[in-house]
Amino acid sequence: MSRFYKIFLYDFKMTLRQREALFWMFLFPILLMVILGLIFGNSNRMKLSVGIVDQDESVVSEAIVNAFNGMDGLVITTGSEEAERSALKDGERNAVLIIPKGFGQNILGGTTQSITMVLNNTNVNTAQITSNTMRGIVQQMGQMISGAPEPVQLNEEVAQDVKDFKYIDFIVPGIIAMVVMFGGLAGYSLEIATYREKGILRRIRVSPLSLTSFLAGGIATVLIFTLIQTGILLTIGVLAFKMKIAGNLLYIGFLVIFGALSFLALGFLISSLTKNSRSAGAASQAIAMPMMFLAGVFFPLEIMPGALKVIARCLPLYYLGDALRQVMINSASLVSVWLDILVLAGMGLVAFAAAVRFFRWE
Repeated sequence: MSRFYKIFLYDFKMTLRQREALFWMFLFPILLMVILGLIFGNSNRMKLSVGIVDQDESVVSEAIVNAFNGMDGLVITTGSEEAERSALKDGERNAVLIIPKGFGQNILGGTTQSITMVLNNTNVNTAQITSNTMRGIVQQMGQMISGAPEPVQLNEEVAQDVKDFKYIDFIVPGIIAMVVMFGGLAGYSLEIATYREKGILRRIRVSPLSLTSFLAGGIATVLIFTLIQTGILLTIGVLAFKMKIAGNLLYIGFLVIFGALSFLALGFLISSLTKNSRSAGAASQAIAMPMMFLAGVFFPLEIMPGALKVIARCLPLYYLGDALRQVMINSASLVSVWLDILVLAGMGLVAFAAAVRFFRWE
């Protein structure tokens, strides 16, 4: 235990002395979060996302759905009432329009008919814009269909239990996941490659110090700094941008440590397969940079093209970011994010087994 403690202190002090490393560990993610928060912190969707539930399935209701689909500024999705209400609850819709059965027949018969609008009121400004826009569109459509002054009424219903969150609530978990990834891939893996290049690993092999104690000390350093980074990012998010953390802090800490261990295993594999620190750094960047931009760290997958969505779901960073968001935004339990944890565990175990298989002392 004393050997592990000495190695841990050594790595901890050496990390603190590396000003460039401290910049990338602390200042870079903070600056990135502040810049994105200032730009997008109070913004919502560029277009209104509206779900339509056509329970009538008549010629009239179909014409209304087609008219909505042809309007600029609206993203229309059709589906069942249960699915659309669920999407509204998850913040994926600004409103849901429900066209009841018998709607078309009543309109053509000259009877005033109602459409229910379930409104997402998590943002007052967006909700008001959505309500006014929908009322204007429905009124114009009704007049075009029947010629009567107000043949269609819009009954407004406020959605219950809708999560209220802004872009900053989305971006902070993504940046934490990114920090965890870089700590594992580009941090300790480069250190191991450097130790091998300088012959330090060869000397450790013939010394009384076990490889387990040596690696455990370095891993502990990475985990401590990762938790410190996470704490700083959460503090800035809450104090500077009024970020809301709905989930359990212990769950967040567990996911951060679990994700760090998984990416550390991948970093060990990189250091085992590369010849020197330069090639290890290049390999780490080649893996980390695409993941950072394709795994939904900065933007939701919903706005990405279909092919990129498939690629994103093949990247481990996506699952770490998704787990952190589910816990931090939706108050999810660890059981609820079992798939994310399973994917990270699978990646970590496979990477660790391969790293052990290809590990070289010199």
